[in-house]
Amino acid sequence: MADLPTPSQITDLAALLAPGLIMATIRTRAITGSLPDFKDRVIAYGVISTAYFAVVTPLFHVPGGVPINAALWSLLQYGIVPVLLGIASAYLYQTKLSYRIADYARLHLAHHLPASWDYAFENLPETTYILVTLDSGSQVAGRWARGSFASSSKDERDLLIGEMWDVGEEGAAWTPLTPPRSILICGKDIRHIEFFGAS
Repeated sequence: MADLPTPSQITDLAALLAPGLIMATIRTRAITGSLPDFKDRVIAYGVISTAYFAVVTPLFHVPGGVPINAALWSLLQYGIVPVLLGIASAYLYQTKLSYRIADYARLHLAHHLPASWDYAFENLPETTYILVTLDSGSQVAGRWARGSFASSSKDERDLLIGEMWDVGEEGAAWTPLTPPRSILICGKDIRHIEFFGAS
């Protein structure tokens, strides 16, 4: 039977995975789309941490560098620097800077989103009107108002429309329902969705 890891070994492993965990967690909060499985995330933490230590550790061992005490050194290497890199990664993701750089270099990058559902609802402006056709043939109309939400879970693509509207006869103007209301639609009941006025 294999020996159980000692507390110091567990602490060392946690310290090795900490930068990857911190950076990936911050970036994940900025990402649209479903999260990978837990085992895949743990592997990603390890890969990110390995790359982090390969690049950053030499910077903490520069001969003749600024002397700092061990506690601050550990805090910087295992905490503060990963947080700053995680924020930078989230910023690069949300500003799509990598795509602009690739366009400038005439390179084609595969899109970062795994599904057209996530692509359609990412940063959808509140001025967008949507018309959802259900499997039954009935339709639900609304405006993508504040509080609307499209699930990023690959298991259930449910949809919360924050502001329901009434659609009159063809060509008639849409009008908000009175009293105002929202609606939650299960993804399995959706046949297709139309977008109006999206920028």
